[in-house]
Amino acid sequence: MLFTKNSPRFFSNLFEVLYICVMCVAPAVAFATGGATLSTLTGLPYLLCTLIIGIFIFIVAIFGTDLVRRVASVLSICIIAGLLIVYIPNIIHGWSAIRATAQQMTTSTQPFGKALYSAFLYGTFQLANIAVFVQHAKVFKKPGDAVKSMGLGFIINALMMTMVCLGIMTVSTSPDMAGTSVPTLLMVQNGIGKGFMTPLISILIILGAVSTAVNMVAAMVKRVSDGLKKRTLSGKNDVSAGTPKAETPDINTRKRISSREIIIALICCLIDFGIAQFGLLTLIQKAYSFLAYLAIPVILVPYIIHMIVTRMDSK
Repeated sequence: MLFTKNSPRFFSNLFEVLYICVMCVAPAVAFATGGATLSTLTGLPYLLCTLIIGIFIFIVAIFGTDLVRRVASVLSICIIAGLLIVYIPNIIHGWSAIRATAQQMTTSTQPFGKALYSAFLYGTFQLANIAVFVQHAKVFKKPGDAVKSMGLGFIINALMMTMVCLGIMTVSTSPDMAGTSVPTLLMVQNGIGKGFMTPLISILIILGAVSTAVNMVAAMVKRVSDGLKKRTLSGKNDVSAGTPKAETPDINTRKRISSREIIIALICCLIDFGIAQFGLLTLIQKAYSFLAYLAIPVILVPYIIHMIVTRMDSK
């Protein structure tokens, strides 16, 4: 509960609405990102590329949370290493362009508050995603482990975001910037070693998109499948009075994939595939903003009040 143990169900139901919106939009953006990148790299139609990405995500997602976690961990390491290989040489090569862009930004009339507000909205959007990834997390053995994990995660993410921003600044004044859906590709194509860097960064972007979508689709499969099983078991146990309720089997520990899980994963992928056809830029500009604004009253404000009332959960 968000405020107290006797909080009304309003926020719980509102959170479910947010959860469903996240599960529809965020994987669809991953579909669109992978599809747009693959289309740019191969020249194949965008529709076909998103279909290829979707098939791969569907196959991986139905094998359960444990496999998803292992795949995501390996992909994260590969992505971080690959980004260093791609961005550092291009940042060094385009340092004069970065300085020119920075100078132009300092003389611009764009208010700092607007940029800060955009960063705030992106943060609230990420709040909406936390509930999805929690389903793939392992419990820390002690509170200190959580502090170390969050601290290390903050440092890595801050460095990666700074590096990406510097890389994008090398081409931010390019006439092609406004029309591109994947700015990183534009940076590489106008940077150093584009013959090697372009396929490398394309693969990294696709891997990142697949990793995000697989985590979310697998989380939705687990959530829906567990909910349906609990309802089924509850109905069966209610028939026999006094019979203890059977425990719901953990889909993460079973090796066999049920047909129900396959159908749920297929439905999720089809919905995300359909939404992805609106295009990457439209989803990021419109849908991400919608989720960010929705997360403010649903997650951010209630939890701030909760922390104040409970004195950081010390009461």
